[in-house]
Amino acid sequence: MHDFDTIDIKILSTLQRDANTTIKDIADKVGLSTNACWKRIKSFEDKGVIKGRVTLINARSMGFNLIAFVNIKAAEHSEEWNETFKKAVLSIPQVIEFYRLSGSVDYIIKVLLPNIEGFEIFYKLLTSKVKIVEVSTSFAVSEFRNTSAVPLPLPLNATGSAA
Repeated sequence: MHDFDTIDIKILSTLQRDANTTIKDIADKVGLSTNACWKRIKSFEDKGVIKGRVTLINARSMGFNLIAFVNIKAAEHSEEWNETFKKAVLSIPQVIEFYRLSGSVDYIIKVLLPNIEGFEIFYKLLTSKVKIVEVSTSFAVSEFRNTSAVPLPLPLNATGSAA
């Protein structure tokens, strides 16, 4: 965890909203010189705070109208099965998120699909690549929040405590 001051938080917040914001515009907004602002951003990149910059595309505009959350119970828990399963899932481009879980479900996969027929194709493809004990899928009916923005910490004040 890094210690962030108020200016750091403002810079990161601005970049999360729009990565195309110029360094000059960010510097003006946070009250730094362009060079000082650039150095902070470069430091965030060097430390891995900023992993990359992307363009967010509206999934519906590309024909992806169905979001599926696929819960998987593993057929076994060997390293070989886990690696085979991981490779199978990662080879499917419609998978946009993929996690191993604790609890009664072993994995959850978030999939963007055009329609229910697309889900059937995804399901057949996945189950043809690896043996699975149980699959349970939920489909999103309404979307209330969809963001890639990370909640930013409260900045530290001069005494080192949260402002």
